[in-house]
Amino acid sequence: MKKNITFILILLSITGLAFGKDRFYSPAFSWTSPEVKAQGGSFIANGSGYNSLLVNPASFAKTTEKEKKDGEVKRKGELTLISIGAGFSGELFQLMEDTRDDAKNPIELILDQVTSNGIGASVQFGSGYVGKGLGIGFMSVTEMNAPQAETTLGVTGDIIMTNGLILGYAHPFELGQFKLVVGGDIRPMHRIFINDINIRSFTDSLSGGDSDVTFDTVDAMGGFGVGFDLGVDFYWRDLIASMTMRDIGNTRYFFKSMDTLFGMQFSGNSVDDIYVTPWTLNFGVAYSPTMGKINRFIDPTIHASWSQPLVKEDSLYGYSAQSFWTRLDMGAEIVLLSSVALRAGFQGGYFTAGFGLDLFFLELNGALYSEELGTHAGDKSSMGGSMEVAFRF
Repeated sequence: MKKNITFILILLSITGLAFGKDRFYSPAFSWTSPEVKAQGGSFIANGSGYNSLLVNPASFAKTTEKEKKDGEVKRKGELTLISIGAGFSGELFQLMEDTRDDAKNPIELILDQVTSNGIGASVQFGSGYVGKGLGIGFMSVTEMNAPQAETTLGVTGDIIMTNGLILGYAHPFELGQFKLVVGGDIRPMHRIFINDINIRSFTDSLSGGDSDVTFDTVDAMGGFGVGFDLGVDFYWRDLIASMTMRDIGNTRYFFKSMDTLFGMQFSGNSVDDIYVTPWTLNFGVAYSPTMGKINRFIDPTIHASWSQPLVKEDSLYGYSAQSFWTRLDMGAEIVLLSSVALRAGFQGGYFTAGFGLDLFFLELNGALYSEELGTHAGDKSSMGGSMEVAFRF
């Protein structure tokens, strides 16, 4: 009996220490897909293929149907050998206009962006297979963000590098005129987080100044996390209604400090805080009319989605809750001749647009968009653009 009481007291002490730690927000593992961004960020019910790996595991059951000469229907999935993409956020048009000023070098242009509205960039690559109920893929995403600063002397930046595997399965259930698809996945991930880099000293060094680039006061940490997702698609005629739960139970990253990385020396300060990606509940609906042979020439889809993080704003440092309308996304896509896609959308109060070209095994996608970083639409918008080159079959 005494042993049991002692064990309980030890357990309560450990739990108390865990709850006593500060909890920080860690963004969800995602990538700046131009296919998704061009359609207002809505990709819950209409998602399929490679981009659905980080959106809705129920869409793993979606396949492409091709009718042979003998009338047999062949179903196949989508194989992405390699996808390479890049994204940019900031005052894009202002940056393009400023580049015409020969008196400014690239470093000055970047610093001007930071002091005006902040700047961000991302690069990513990956591969995967989606179809016939199976979803498997690997993605690597590096995000760089420099928030708005009043002067160039206060410019700092953060870098997040995330590598992750996605393994999932979806199973359909035929219910007469209806169909129900249930899918789930697991995402083992490794993330490196470097925060508060003094960008000014870095740019001064590149400009030939006296400042040395040092990182010995910068905190760097790396750790593993495992995310779990669940998706449900309900089909009725040409309508799909979907619900997903992402990062079920909150995804926690078990970070440890890093002394060195890529030949750079960091502070090595210990990590005493907890970093989590909050659990989110997402709903979507999509309508794509079946028009027989006409769909070979024109294939339209309209859709919408809405997300609700299951977390209180004051429970995570660095997390800011957004209004209902900011979390509402709408989009549309028209595929012409099965090879050209025209896309548009409405994301958090801002219009989006983009295109897609399917050239046999080569696919090109591009998008321009704006997204809201504040609580309500119009508080703090950030314009962005993204491109993708992929080899798909």
